[in-house]
Amino acid sequence: MDTSTRRLARQKNRAFKKAKATGSAKDHRRYQRLKTSCQKSIRQAHNNYMRDIISPDATQNPKKFWSFVKGKKQESSGVAPLRHEDGTLHSNSQTKANILNTQFKSVFTKEALSALPDKGVSPYSSMEPIDITVNGVRKLLQNVRPHKATGPDSIPARLLKELSDQLAPALTRINRKSLTTGELPDDWKMAHIVPIFKKGDKSKASNYRPVSLTSICSKLMEHILHSNIITHLEQHSILTDTQHGFRSRRSCETQLIYTVHELARKLSEGKQIDAILLDFSKAFDKVPHERLLYKLHYYGVRDNTLTWVRSFLQGRQQLVLVEGKRSEEAEVDSGVPQGTVLGPLLFLAFINDLPEVVDSPVRLFADDCLIYRTITSKGDSDILQKDLAALQQWEVDWQMMFHPEKCTTINITKKRSPIHTGYRLHGHTLESVPGGKYLGVYISKDLSWNSHIQQTAAKATRSVGFLRRNLRGCPSDVKAQAYTTLVRPVLEYASSVWDPYTIQQINTLEQVQRQAARFATGDYTSREPGCVTSMLQHLAWDTLEERRARNRAVMFYKIMNNLVEIPLHHYIHVSNTRTRSAVANNIRHISTRVDVYKYSFLPRTIITWNSIPPDIRNQPSIDSI
Repeated sequence: MDTSTRRLARQKNRAFKKAKATGSAKDHRRYQRLKTSCQKSIRQAHNNYMRDIISPDATQNPKKFWSFVKGKKQESSGVAPLRHEDGTLHSNSQTKANILNTQFKSVFTKEALSALPDKGVSPYSSMEPIDITVNGVRKLLQNVRPHKATGPDSIPARLLKELSDQLAPALTRINRKSLTTGELPDDWKMAHIVPIFKKGDKSKASNYRPVSLTSICSKLMEHILHSNIITHLEQHSILTDTQHGFRSRRSCETQLIYTVHELARKLSEGKQIDAILLDFSKAFDKVPHERLLYKLHYYGVRDNTLTWVRSFLQGRQQLVLVEGKRSEEAEVDSGVPQGTVLGPLLFLAFINDLPEVVDSPVRLFADDCLIYRTITSKGDSDILQKDLAALQQWEVDWQMMFHPEKCTTINITKKRSPIHTGYRLHGHTLESVPGGKYLGVYISKDLSWNSHIQQTAAKATRSVGFLRRNLRGCPSDVKAQAYTTLVRPVLEYASSVWDPYTIQQINTLEQVQRQAARFATGDYTSREPGCVTSMLQHLAWDTLEERRARNRAVMFYKIMNNLVEIPLHHYIHVSNTRTRSAVANNIRHISTRVDVYKYSFLPRTIITWNSIPPDIRNQPSIDSI
């Protein structure tokens, strides 16, 4: 808003008051002229502002543009007025910070040290001592993102990055001393908590997640410990294979592929599967420290490393930041700090033994837990209920807590008369639902993807509408980039799992991209046949169906070449072939020839000798089997 625009706005307001007071037609026409001029001036000022954001200089650092887009969305930024225990609503920043601080403190676990569970004698050897080198610390400093948020010690990331060569020797000595003595600087044990809204009622403090802003120097030290501890856990195959969270070669997509395939295989055999989606209550904040340290020692994390982790967890302080105001400091009695480097790995170690206490298959992604079982008789339902009882005992032993009201049951079957069982947890009968979301994908009771595709298309359409409202004056290339960044990932998330095969489902998704093409080109009037297709060609956008096919081929290649942790023999059966390696080495030639079963990704795929191109079959390296 420049000076001329503000002057026009004042003139318009005065003209409105005069026209209202006099009722004169002349004054009213003058007000309308000023109103039109003011609107044009405001639009021009806004367009100039947008051009400044997306200027060539801004492309080198697009943070300003994406900050503008995020600010317009207002989905999880800021803290709404919060309701106190007495029911009053508070909008004062200081009061909101204190309310959130009280809420975050209330979920901490008061650990009972007198009854630590006994896991017996550890079968694992101690991990190798950690060697901290100057070159290693220098590399970490050089990889620091310069715009990373500053922690409580107020040391900016850019300073650490720019002076990496000069700071590396000193920081190496500090890290070595910290590891040897098992002590951390006080600034490293302080966290500024930024509340992030999750979902539900924005006035409830319990619907906000605490994310810790900690010292960047502390995070560099955590990187060193993390790389060594995870190497030890992976080399000794300590972490359960059912856990796909926070681990290399694993992701939400790999977990979904494995899980949906298992469910689809049973469903295709005409069986019933009862799946229970379990919800932990404040899992990361409730982890009791002594029990966590006990498990780390059991898994071989001992000596100086364990002492350092103990100091990292205990004696921590935190305060909540809301709109520039700080709450009082609070002592952290339990939990692994969210927002730290080491926190997720510590949680994986803590929850690692959960699958050992049940007989039914369990799938884990961090604290997202799914337990399921094939139900052929009432006895199978009883076993699954016993597994729930075993999980309740696991809760008691390790002082965690499920949220029964948020746990749901899905009976996955096509039987006309399935076996219905009311599963109970903590005396609460779990709700039976026709489908539910697991890792962002809606799994229905018949494993059809109608509901998921409808929800995905609706969400993406809302995003396109948001862009249309807020990026109206932007150039075509900026609109296209906004679509490919904010909308298309929604349409393609885990698409190798649910890739539709019906024309109706395919068109439902394609229609969203066609709407986005009109938005990007700014052409909403053309109705001639093929006009939108021409827009897509001009924008160089492949159809979503083609992109999903490529994504499946890429995932297929990763599975064949052991680039992801998905067991190949579960999905691909090679018959009458000379060797499986020939297929793996030349998958790019045959990936388009593989048929995909309609329920999930590549189950029971048969690759025959005749399906392999002749130029590959004739390679001399192929041996007969």
